[in-house]
Amino acid sequence: MSNRITEKYFDKRGFIEKEKEILEEIKNKTGFIFEKEIFRGEIYDKDKVGSLLYQGRWQNKPAVLKVQGLKLEIDEVDIINTFNKQNKSEKVRLPELYDSLKWNKQNGYGYLLMEFVGAPMIYNPPFADLEQIKDFCGFYEKYKTKAINKPFFPQAVYEQSSLVFTVQRVSHWAKIAESKNTLTESDIKNLEKFLSLIGKHLPSVKMEFMHGHLTYSDVLKASNNEYVLMSNLFWSYRPEYYDTVFHLWAGVKSIRDLSVTLGQVIQYLQNWIEEYKKLPLIKNDPDFERKFNLMMAERCIGALLVDLRNQSYHKDKDNHIAHLTGLFRDLLNYFFSKI
Repeated sequence: MSNRITEKYFDKRGFIEKEKEILEEIKNKTGFIFEKEIFRGEIYDKDKVGSLLYQGRWQNKPAVLKVQGLKLEIDEVDIINTFNKQNKSEKVRLPELYDSLKWNKQNGYGYLLMEFVGAPMIYNPPFADLEQIKDFCGFYEKYKTKAINKPFFPQAVYEQSSLVFTVQRVSHWAKIAESKNTLTESDIKNLEKFLSLIGKHLPSVKMEFMHGHLTYSDVLKASNNEYVLMSNLFWSYRPEYYDTVFHLWAGVKSIRDLSVTLGQVIQYLQNWIEEYKKLPLIKNDPDFERKFNLMMAERCIGALLVDLRNQSYHKDKDNHIAHLTGLFRDLLNYFFSKI
């Protein structure tokens, strides 16, 4: 079982309507001093908020408060505690948890009061340089071999097949796009082709337990060369090597330079493939590139169906969406040809 966040898009929630009341309750209970909001967990729409994140102080030290409005399948408090019990890495850890309240029906929310990690992201988007690529790969090896010793919870039925899992996800994204009247004929054709290809290729790809939201902003590198993982409600079962591509998808969709070309992006991704293939846990897998390409195709489908139209743009929104849509469509066709 894993937490399913985007799948809750169509759920009705009143959490955000009581935001001020909830924050006052938490302030009185914990003594947390609010300084600023640093994240609002929107599920594709501004009125569909699942969580709130604040920076402030607690017991005279920097701290972060996360207010969880969604009833999760696995409470993040339990995930953090279970991770800490099984983690064997001296270099990969989670933020220290100071205080917490599990989500409960009576309150209608839960919270985590945590250490503020004043460390930079492992690299800045959209593109990492070669040294940063090597650093991420070194972290990846530690995270996969030492930080995860066993899954934190058993697989649900839908998580036992990469094909079933992926078909359910992309079908849900298509329903969201359809509800927003953004599902185009091009999207439908690409989705049909994608479903046909994964029907042939995904049955041979196993599901693995991993951090399901491994972006550059979710891996902070402290000065003592510790890596601190954020977004820990997303530990989950995903198809093999999904966590090698998730941060790359995030980087490409963060591009705001309209001159960036498909060729540049493909070369950048190839640089990552070459470094990944040097890792002991990957170099003996002759099928790595096919699996990588499958996961990148899935990320392209997600970008085209829902992500590009539902992320922030400081200016020139229409031009950026058009540019990124073209890039991701061309990337999808590239990965189709490689599978």
